[in-house]
Amino acid sequence: MSLFSKIIFIVFLVCSTLQCGGSSGSSTTTSSEPSDADLALFIKWSGAAWEAVNDFMDSDKTLSLPITCPGGGTMTESGSSIALNDCIVTSNSAVTYLGRGTYTVTESGSLVTHEWDQDLIIDDETFSTTGSISFDTLDDLIAFDFSATFSSGVYRITGVVTNNSDGTSDLTLSILHDGEVWQDGTFDNADLSALTDSEVDSACSDNDDAACSTLECSNDFQCQLFADDDPDDEFTTGNTECASGCCALVAEESDCDDTTISCTTDFQCQLFADDDTTDEFETDNVECADDGCCALIE
Repeated sequence: MSLFSKIIFIVFLVCSTLQCGGSSGSSTTTSSEPSDADLALFIKWSGAAWEAVNDFMDSDKTLSLPITCPGGGTMTESGSSIALNDCIVTSNSAVTYLGRGTYTVTESGSLVTHEWDQDLIIDDETFSTTGSISFDTLDDLIAFDFSATFSSGVYRITGVVTNNSDGTSDLTLSILHDGEVWQDGTFDNADLSALTDSEVDSACSDNDDAACSTLECSNDFQCQLFADDDPDDEFTTGNTECASGCCALVAEESDCDDTTISCTTDFQCQLFADDDTTDEFETDNVECADDGCCALIE
């Protein structure tokens, strides 16, 4: 499989692998009863997709490759966006993926974001999916947020992934069904390109914790992305942290003045700069200074 074919294969997979269950069908009408089969299809597809794209992500996490559909269909590039028109990719296990929709890559400082909005056909199964993978290239952090719509409801998975030196990955995810917290999942030293139904079932379990009023999290990076989603709420990239598994406001008061925020990494400051396009802070002129506050680079 060519490198770009692998990338498209990952995009397809990411929208179907990250759920715990088996296969399913889909429609625009959803029910309130979750399906383990639909969740499994989503997770297995997502894992294989991640592995396919990861070969490319190890370099600069951007997308600048020839635009082709190895199994048929077309791809049309316009700026940072790619339109997929019945684009077909066949995996090494002979599973065929057909995608219709868009895939977009954007960069802001050390934040690289891959987003998609697609309808996917896997053999005779069809579902729609939206999602994103966010890369902090400065601190080598990766967070994901995927959703897929089946006839059994809307499944959303959020979490973080770490690539191991032996080619396996560690994956932690929270699973929501129709907006309600449903299950947690943990994969250790897993080959995400070859997950089985039994591996998915054993990795996922009911979430017995009290639901977060914000977002379940594994690290501060997820919460910074959460805060960056809505510029009108009280959460900002400088006052949000992962506390007891939920994104929350940082408890301690900041010693920084009201023109900036407290920080521990330059990446936080780049997100802070990206919040307001009218001030003097930009993603390429801001850093986390020695006093723990975002400041202009001298």
